[in-house]
Amino acid sequence: MFVRRRSPYPRATMPKLGVLAIALFAAAVGLLLLAGVSQQHVTPGPDTQRRWTVVVDAGHGGHDPGAVVDGVQEKDIALSLALRVAAYADAYPELEVLLTRASDRYVELVDRVRLAEAVGADLYLSVHANANAAPSICGVETWVHSAVARSNPSWALAEAVQAAVVRATGAPDRGVLQQQLYLRHTYLPAALVEVGYMTCPAELPRLLDTAYQERIARGIVDGLLAYLRTHG
Repeated sequence: MFVRRRSPYPRATMPKLGVLAIALFAAAVGLLLLAGVSQQHVTPGPDTQRRWTVVVDAGHGGHDPGAVVDGVQEKDIALSLALRVAAYADAYPELEVLLTRASDRYVELVDRVRLAEAVGADLYLSVHANANAAPSICGVETWVHSAVARSNPSWALAEAVQAAVVRATGAPDRGVLQQQLYLRHTYLPAALVEVGYMTCPAELPRLLDTAYQERIARGIVDGLLAYLRTHG
């Protein structure tokens, strides 16, 4: 089952600093929306009748923690960011965000994109945090499947998200990259954004910081809308 953007926002369990980030978010999300804290970085288009359905996937989950650095699990960062994206999307009546998971559970990879197809989504974006043996590697990168041509809508989606997240965060821009991904199993425009490196000493604290997570989420929403308003 998908979770629609107006559903409750359960708190994920993140060790150490991460638990504070998600706890504060879960407690404050209602106040943020009521107070109008979400800033409309991309001006809503003139055609307010148009409504796009976007599936946002929080990578990993359940028995799959993703990368683990100093006790912090990638799955928790990804979930917190996906929830924030859904919350910020409320500012845009033309955008309907569905989540593949809103709690610490695992969904089979192919099932994630199949569910997106089943609801008639306009695009699919998976959210992750990165890791590397070299701690000097930092920054944001967005991935598409290795067979995707530059003329493919997935590439345009990846470029739009990459540019917007870099602009929102000021993080190093590592560009749009390609490798074999489970995204090959869908015909939808699909990309996977790595919002930063948990193994980068300068980036891990930021990835756990609520204000920085909000900037990432706003960047993702801006990127989605920039793509949809051009290609939707």
